[in-house]
Amino acid sequence: MALGRLVVDQQRQQVSWAGQVLPLTRLERDVLAALASPPLRVWTYQQLYERVWGADYLEDAAAVRSTVKRLRAKLRDANATVAVESARGVGYSLVDANSHGRH
Repeated sequence: MALGRLVVDQQRQQVSWAGQVLPLTRLERDVLAALASPPLRVWTYQQLYERVWGADYLEDAAAVRSTVKRLRAKLRDANATVAVESARGVGYSLVDANSHGRH
């Protein structure tokens, strides 16, 4: 799947931005793959936890938050225009800053 220059290759288990493979952990890659899956939408902490960790949600969003924090840093380091946006108190979505007029 692709969003602009972001490519999530599930078969190879890698993510690239503008042709450069990003050094993501499995959890970071799986969170990004979920967020990038169509249709783009807000994923709740519970939905992400169950999709990525494969376990029942324990009302603790800390694991999701810390993974997203690391993922955001790696996207910034790659100068990616896609970003993980917070939906306060709900979860996260993936946005393309270029399509929102942001940089």
